[in-house]
Amino acid sequence: MNDIVVQRIRAARSERGLTQKDLADHLGKTQATISDLERGKVQVSASEVYQISRFLNKPIEYFFGEEVGDKEIQDVVAVLRKQPAKDRIGVLQITTMILQMQNLTDEVQKYPKGKEIPIEKVKEFYNLFVPFVTTINAMSQKFDEMREMFDRELKLQELDKPKTAKK
Repeated sequence: MNDIVVQRIRAARSERGLTQKDLADHLGKTQATISDLERGKVQVSASEVYQISRFLNKPIEYFFGEEVGDKEIQDVVAVLRKQPAKDRIGVLQITTMILQMQNLTDEVQKYPKGKEIPIEKVKEFYNLFVPFVTTINAMSQKFDEMREMFDRELKLQELDKPKTAKK
């Protein structure tokens, strides 16, 4: 089992473009220890695998050889697990609304051109769309507030905004 775990650690670290030193620094170990770990010379504790999974944004199951989907699915699972439960619920609700709107749009696009879309489908779309837009607008407002807070901090420290952040 350790062979699978260390192979997956090495692969995930490389995929993220991180060095053994980066991983060592995160775990409070030396680069030599990580090198030994990745060569299977030392056992990896469950606690270390958990820390590594969070650092490398991979579901912990990935390190034990389970297939959790492609890279994008693994990223989503790992990032969602890092979030507080209330935030995960919000993300799931938004994602569900997007999928429902997409499915409805796909269904409606199958209607022949010139044929009216049933009013039930139009209402269904707006019953999804309005709460979705309301949620996105609320999120946007929170992000604007966060940006303003950091803008004030930059000004207090007499620093310029990063070039990509200027409006």
